[in-house]
Amino acid sequence: FEGGGDDMDVPIKRILVKTQQQGKHENETLSSSSSSSSSPLVTGVNSYNIGRPLMQMVHYIWTYCRVVEQVGGETPPGGTTNVDMVLPTGAMGNIAGGYIAKQMGIPIGLLCSGVNANDITHRVMSTGQFHKSEMKRTLSEAINVQIPYNFERLLYFLTDRNHELVKQWMTTIDTTSKLDLDASWLLKLQAEFKSARVSDEEMCETIRKLHKEYGYLLDPHGAVAMTAAEKLGYKINN
Repeated sequence: FEGGGDDMDVPIKRILVKTQQQGKHENETLSSSSSSSSSPLVTGVNSYNIGRPLMQMVHYIWTYCRVVEQVGGETPPGGTTNVDMVLPTGAMGNIAGGYIAKQMGIPIGLLCSGVNANDITHRVMSTGQFHKSEMKRTLSEAINVQIPYNFERLLYFLTDRNHELVKQWMTTIDTTSKLDLDASWLLKLQAEFKSARVSDEEMCETIRKLHKEYGYLLDPHGAVAMTAAEKLGYKINN
């Protein structure tokens, strides 16, 4: 085991920043010459790219409409039935997409995170402490993240788009690998989000139980979310 998602994010961020700085320099040079830029265009499809949570936002809108239809409710724009959603959470890109959909007016209730032993999301939502810790190997490796970079986007909307405050917080995280939200901000965070931590043993037991009872073989990350949902008091039914 050689690290997790965080260890890939650092060089990716460095490459993107370097490319942007190089492109800016060349654009300034080109403004006084007729030469064309030779810099490569670099991007990515992980959730550090805003395009990823924007596309995932569509999943929430579709899911919301289907759930409300199943329970006999009215879909937007007329319907206002709140639907809580539970999902496995690593870098927080998926949940950021859900929060953006909620900001747009979809009546989503609580957005709930299921996390594995790399539980910084659970710790910040429970205590307000966003502290990086040692990466642990788990059976749900896609969510092995200790510094979820989309936390910045959640804070941006949580603070009513106060980019100066969020910039201060993110600078603190970048320099110290931790942030402590005070009680008032923790209450605001908890009004929007809930979370539960799931062990590998609990996750495996959920896979076995669902396969036995429903004949459905759930993947490890879906099983983290399903286990978290039960821990948070949601019930599985047909």
